[in-house]
Amino acid sequence: ILLVILSALSFYLFGAVWVEKASHLLWAGLSLIILVASVTVFALHDINHLGMKTVTTTQTVSLASVNPQANLLVYKQLGTGNEKVYVYKTDIHQKKTKHTWVDSKATTKLTQTTGDAKVVIKTQKYVYANGFAKAMFGILGDNNETKHRSYDFQVNPTWAVINTHQAAQLTKQLKQPAAQAQMKTVIASQVKQRMAQALQQNPHLTPAQQGALQLQFTNEAKAQAIQQLVK
Repeated sequence: ILLVILSALSFYLFGAVWVEKASHLLWAGLSLIILVASVTVFALHDINHLGMKTVTTTQTVSLASVNPQANLLVYKQLGTGNEKVYVYKTDIHQKKTKHTWVDSKATTKLTQTTGDAKVVIKTQKYVYANGFAKAMFGILGDNNETKHRSYDFQVNPTWAVINTHQAAQLTKQLKQPAAQAQMKTVIASQVKQRMAQALQQNPHLTPAQQGALQLQFTNEAKAQAIQQLVK
């Protein structure tokens, strides 16, 4: 920016004011070249981030349900429904929920996993490639500008993924005794059936193993029941 200002001023002075000087055309020509080069470099930095490099950071955090009664991941549909903003927590004691970026620089995806539920956040940022680039463009204050951010929500079968409308519908339905009773009956039936199958396949399961399986089957059945309830 300083070079643009100085070269423009120099070009004006040598081209229109100090015309009586013998070398005014030479200095005016040099000033014009510096002016054009400075504007070109400035434009390339603004458009193509000339003088900067991309640095990627990855953050992996555990997911906590937004509802204490079940493992829920909630999203809000935008526009035609193809764009989604996920609302989530990373700690069960967290009061305020977090949400994914509503920005063209951000993308989200949902992945099914057998491990613990988590979200992997990758952030790409532009930083100055070296000290010279920082000296040239540092006045713009665009260091650490975000290039792209991606969210990968990885959930297992014990989680139900529903939208905000379905979440409101679920809250209303769970307040009804009949819906609660029906849900408990369905869950108990599925868990009993799956436990019988597991014991048939492995009769030597220890009480601790049976307890862990029963908890897993209960959470999976609860997630399936919720998905059916809000359809």
